[in-house]
Amino acid sequence: MNFLSHFYFIRAHTNPYYTLGSILPDLFRNHRHDWKFRPEKQSIQFNENADLTALFEGWKLHVQTDALFHNSATFKLQSSLLRYELEKIFTELPKRPFFLAHVGYELILDSLLIRNKIIDTNQFYKNLSNCNPVILDEFMLKLGIHETKNFHTFLKNFIDVRYLESYINTKSLVQALDGIGSRVWIEKFSKSEAERTLAVLDQALIDLNPIFLKVFNLLEEEIK
Repeated sequence: MNFLSHFYFIRAHTNPYYTLGSILPDLFRNHRHDWKFRPEKQSIQFNENADLTALFEGWKLHVQTDALFHNSATFKLQSSLLRYELEKIFTELPKRPFFLAHVGYELILDSLLIRNKIIDTNQFYKNLSNCNPVILDEFMLKLGIHETKNFHTFLKNFIDVRYLESYINTKSLVQALDGIGSRVWIEKFSKSEAERTLAVLDQALIDLNPIFLKVFNLLEEEIK
């Protein structure tokens, strides 16, 4: 799931560290592809204070939600349908329709949450802004990350730019999908590929709008 979809499950909570923890695994991966940590599987303790505990609880929720989502019948079905359409556009390597469909479906869910005003992006960014960098440093040091300055700069830019709000526009979804894909295979979308992907995502947004909340509802039942 993408950032705003993870926020959906804790949208009623105002604890800033719970919010940050719920998206931190993805923030780490976006910052550095080699940052792969599994504190939930280690004997690291995060109980020195309530803020650190909330950060860790948010992290654990992220891991649990991602596992349930990627194993759900809805994800498998909808990403397969999207892949079928993208295979008509991306017919040669290195661009992979399977990867683009996986990411594309997740971006579509974020977009639909915004379009239907189900989540408050102002609250999302406010929660992140209210986190004390010292608490995050404590968490990162426990993971063995001693150079934290660059990540703080990355996180500040993530908050200041608020680019997730642009997902209300399909063109921004295509740009995001292109950017994520190009990290894997370097090559950007051609003009034709971008235009045809825009049409595919536009139709997917229409088709999914009446039913997209079902996957969230099912996951909420499993999380409980």
